[in-house]
Amino acid sequence: MRNIKDLPAWERLFKKIVWKQLGEIKNKNILDFGSGEGITSNYFAEFNRVVAIEPSEDMLKDAWTDHEYRQMIGDFKTLSEFMDNSFDIIVCHNVLEYIDDKASVIRELTRVLKPGGYISLVKHNRNGRVMQMAVFLDELKKANELLNGEDSTASKFGRIRYYEDYDVIRWSPDLYIDKIYGIRTFWDLQQNQEKHSDEEWQKKMIQLENRVSEMNDFINIAFFHHLIIRKTNSNYQLLF
Repeated sequence: MRNIKDLPAWERLFKKIVWKQLGEIKNKNILDFGSGEGITSNYFAEFNRVVAIEPSEDMLKDAWTDHEYRQMIGDFKTLSEFMDNSFDIIVCHNVLEYIDDKASVIRELTRVLKPGGYISLVKHNRNGRVMQMAVFLDELKKANELLNGEDSTASKFGRIRYYEDYDVIRWSPDLYIDKIYGIRTFWDLQQNQEKHSDEEWQKKMIQLENRVSEMNDFINIAFFHHLIIRKTNSNYQLLF
């Protein structure tokens, strides 16, 4: 059986924080869109019905499959196989940054999401990336480029196409942002790399990260944002 301790230190911390923010979930229909190696799909499949969609077959060669879930290979067009209002929860973690037509993806995810359900969307935060470049990596040129509105790159997935949190509800008016959490506020600024793999240090760092994850000043500089985005009920109207 696969264990979260098998993951790199930064990924262990990341998953633990996101899963804690989502809380206990049972007996739900869940879509994991852009599921990668299926780590999150496998985690939630223990107590839920999970469909995972991933475009890269290479990512699935070493997929986590301790618990049963449906794995599909495809992109957002694959969602056409599902009826409206099919899922209680949609997981979309670090996916939209690598897609050009984000609006079409969000609209299709909205279609298959049940009214009252929510999307757990994790995204890069530009401010946090600037902090990382300036403080941790000493890449002042890249920090300035990011401040100028330029994109960044990820070693594994290529160009990071940044977007703002509230772009999501602009692309799909049936959605509203219920909650914004910060993730990895301090981790990427910690200079002592030897500490990162220490379990006791990680435990304390996670406690600190969770403590500031709902404080606006720290959310603004976190490396990632975790958005809980809900779909309005038919009998529910938002007042702006």
